[in-house]
Amino acid sequence: MEYKRIEPFPKSSNFDFRELRALSSVWLERKGELEGTGAYEDFIKKMQREWAIETGIIERLYTWDRGVTEILIDQGIDASIIVHKGGVAPETADHIKSMINDHLGIVEGLFAYIKGEEPLTEHFIRNLQAQFTANQEFTEAMTASGELIQVRLKRGEYKSLPNNPRREDGEMHIYCPPEFTSEEMGQLISMYRAAEDTTEPETKAAWLHHRFTQIHPFQDGNGRVARALASLVFLKAGLFPLVIRDTDRKEYIEALETADAGNLDPLITLFARRQREAVLKAIGLEQQVQQSHYADQIIASALKVLQNRFSKEQKRIDKVYEVAEGLFHIANDRLHVVCKSLDPEIRKVTPPNRPPYSVRANSAANGDDRRHYFQQQIVSIARHFGYYANSEPYRAWIRMSIFTEDAFDYVLSIHGYGSGETGLLAVSAFTYIKAPKEEGGSESVSLHPASTDLFQFNYVETAESTKARFVEWLESSLAIALAEWKRTLV
Repeated sequence: MEYKRIEPFPKSSNFDFRELRALSSVWLERKGELEGTGAYEDFIKKMQREWAIETGIIERLYTWDRGVTEILIDQGIDASIIVHKGGVAPETADHIKSMINDHLGIVEGLFAYIKGEEPLTEHFIRNLQAQFTANQEFTEAMTASGELIQVRLKRGEYKSLPNNPRREDGEMHIYCPPEFTSEEMGQLISMYRAAEDTTEPETKAAWLHHRFTQIHPFQDGNGRVARALASLVFLKAGLFPLVIRDTDRKEYIEALETADAGNLDPLITLFARRQREAVLKAIGLEQQVQQSHYADQIIASALKVLQNRFSKEQKRIDKVYEVAEGLFHIANDRLHVVCKSLDPEIRKVTPPNRPPYSVRANSAANGDDRRHYFQQQIVSIARHFGYYANSEPYRAWIRMSIFTEDAFDYVLSIHGYGSGETGLLAVSAFTYIKAPKEEGGSESVSLHPASTDLFQFNYVETAESTKARFVEWLESSLAIALAEWKRTLV
């Protein structure tokens, strides 16, 4: 296997992340109002801590369960927490704390770097690697004969020995040979600058990350530098650092291997999904700011609501409710089609002397008196996906019920995302079984989400784009729901 020289940006991706584009637009419109608030500063501080911790976990510089990471994110990088919660010896914990603080200094520096609007340079990249490895003295290298040896790490300098890893199957993965490294890094910078203003950030970040990793210019620290470079791309676009969690590790490595074979799409998709989650959390900060206990913030917020009530912006935001009506009818029609097809078939398999099996669908539109149904289930599913389900601006649902030995319900709920009228709505999907209670009546048991991800839409994305995404999401959700129903029959 030979090293393959880096290639320019792909002409196009197979994916169009219209949802991320629309969400990014919403965020950039509101970012100025939130910057400077305590909630925003706390959000950024915790995101930086998560980035600093996870970028080392991915490289297996240290490891522990997610609960330890969450404590460190919330309380700060503390060696005593690493000792007592992570099960690490005190001297090791001190060293880990130093490494994480090095990482933290880097991500904080990325935020500062973009303010200067300086172009990306090799000098900047070499400096990044030096900072990442400030508390690392040695690393592994390979001799010309293929022998692994320990060498003193040269910080901020390109490699002088091959650093090709051997896979589990015994095959050697070939990175750029040391003699071509400087030339390839020059090409990387030139290609990046040439497409810097014409490529979407998730594609740009994935390309820069992968091509840098393909070169692997340093003896060690390449993965951490690659994630810092990808983060820099997103920060320049007004977004957030790229946090790749330990739970993403398998998907992340597989996406990099797919990129090695010439297909960047899985890596682009992973990066886009991570940004989507970060943007949604950031937009959700408005709820915290609006619920501040400070009287001046409450008054200012109330005055702003009064000033904007009949403004063009409010009318623009209100368009999302028209889109919601369209999604409601799409889902309602689709479930009625399924019921019409399934009901006669399921009736045929009703056992003798039993009430007939059946399938039916019903719904409640936004103005319906029954719109408040399923509150407990909706809140539970919202908690699962990490957001606040708001029924004030909009609330509608569609349900398909399958009656056999048990009553199985599949429900789609359309409601607000976050506090207030933000112009963001969500569709959640879930299933449950109605179980009889001893004292009479029934209760909902075995509640499960019927989608791998929440469907979110907003006032920026076009109605056509939202509906196209929703149809695809709905079919996936319906398949998950029917698979869950089948499982309950076993």
